[in-house]
Amino acid sequence: MWYKIRIFINTHLVNIFAGGLFVLLAIFLVFPLVMVFLKSFWGDDGFTTTFYQEFFTYNYYYWSFLNTMILGLSTMFILVVVGFCFAYMTTRGPMWLRTPLKICALMPLCAPPYIFSISLITLFGRNGMINNFFGLDFNIYSWTGVIAAQALAFLPLSFMMIENVLNSQNPSLEESASDMGASEMQIIRSITIPLASPGILKAALLVFVMTIAEFGNPAILGGRIPFLAPDTYLMITGEGDFNMASVLSVVLMVPCLIIFVLHNYILKGKGYTTIVGKPTAVDPKEITPVIKTFLLAVITPVVIMVVLCFAVIFIGAFVKIVGVDNTFVWDHMLNMQSNEAIYNSVKLSLMAGLFGAIVGTLLAYVIMRGKFKGRHVMEMMALSGFALPGTVIGVGYIMAFNKPPFLLAGTIWILILNCAFRFLAVGVEAGISKLHQISIEIEEASADLGADFITVFIKVILPIMFSAFVAGFIYTFMTTMMSLSSVIFLVTPGFDLAAVYIYLTAQLGELGLASAATVKMIFIVLVCLASLKLLAKKTGLKSEKK
Repeated sequence: MWYKIRIFINTHLVNIFAGGLFVLLAIFLVFPLVMVFLKSFWGDDGFTTTFYQEFFTYNYYYWSFLNTMILGLSTMFILVVVGFCFAYMTTRGPMWLRTPLKICALMPLCAPPYIFSISLITLFGRNGMINNFFGLDFNIYSWTGVIAAQALAFLPLSFMMIENVLNSQNPSLEESASDMGASEMQIIRSITIPLASPGILKAALLVFVMTIAEFGNPAILGGRIPFLAPDTYLMITGEGDFNMASVLSVVLMVPCLIIFVLHNYILKGKGYTTIVGKPTAVDPKEITPVIKTFLLAVITPVVIMVVLCFAVIFIGAFVKIVGVDNTFVWDHMLNMQSNEAIYNSVKLSLMAGLFGAIVGTLLAYVIMRGKFKGRHVMEMMALSGFALPGTVIGVGYIMAFNKPPFLLAGTIWILILNCAFRFLAVGVEAGISKLHQISIEIEEASADLGADFITVFIKVILPIMFSAFVAGFIYTFMTTMMSLSSVIFLVTPGFDLAAVYIYLTAQLGELGLASAATVKMIFIVLVCLASLKLLAKKTGLKSEKK
């Protein structure tokens, strides 16, 4: 009897995994979105379109939607240009400039997006350091401030996507075009940009989604300008109107889905492969002085602003009021409420990272090795959390998990599951990419030698996929530490998270406390990342020795 059960499990374990993972995706990704959609049509008297009628007739909502689209599209356009300039310089520019520019472009990853609001207020506020020094009357609480903060916050997304494709391009294509008399501008326009379009479009999609979903910067710097994400938050916390919050969430979701579909449609059926099994030039040709001057003219102001913003945050953590009263103090750093919030964030991030990495690794395996129908549907479900605004998912979790049989509201589990499934896509895609490089013959050979599926999976597959597991864990850990747009709906009184604490203290004008909490968060994230990399390196060395 036991032998038959073991044979059945060995034969059908992939399908059993697939069934369990499908149920998890359906409950923790699809179900919350369905609840948001249903709530937008369901009032006290049943089905109604009243809430949508209110949205389309009330002038305030029209402007909120229009402003959100303008913010998303303008930030997207700016960061595609700036991200390309940074990526071009770090892949083709002078060697001595590449590493400093790359570090600068990636620095915003180490801090929450809305720290740029805090920095810009300190620099350009009514008593801002730069305003006072130069006698300016610049108003940072405006469109300029919101767009600048969002552009600085999401620069790493654009840079990483575009740099990845520029690094993958075959340098001999550009060299051949140059040998035939084409100028560098012609090469960029007709070869480099068209071949980089997958990365550019992915950068545009991610920047747009993240910009319209992130409400920290618009809420702090927007003044009286309405935006959908902050309005959704205020609709729940201020008015308790879940119906209108759901309508705003659906409206926020629609442009993201349209851009996602357009992105796939534009890339479908087109080839962008430039790396083949033939030797290529070692490095692209040196950039011409004219192009280099233009690129540096775009990059230099951004570098200055990134460095200034982080400098202001670090200084602000150790003085009473940076730029006004620069007396050195320890009070901000020793604040116990912020320390407790950071501890909660680290605990949540570690648990969400571990859970998300396990689910992502298993999901990647069943998608790649499973032979059942619906594998592509599961992959799309896993990616949906990445393509949709965090605000929408946060609202969905409130509605989906606040009563039996899924009563999770008020517990840490609702936060863990929200972050794990929202950021699942990176672990899944990393696992799929890894499995593309692993021949299935390795598993078949192990099976032919008598190993059952569980033995093969534990001793062969998991060690090979360890790097994908670590990638999923690190990404989920970092983004959970910095995330605000979804968790702010789910935190309960008495359980502060660092991201929420920084946002609320910044709104209250306690910039010193917000700066100190940010500095501590950055330090802890860097320490955790260094520890994880050391662990991964030591684990890799041990496995190699064996």
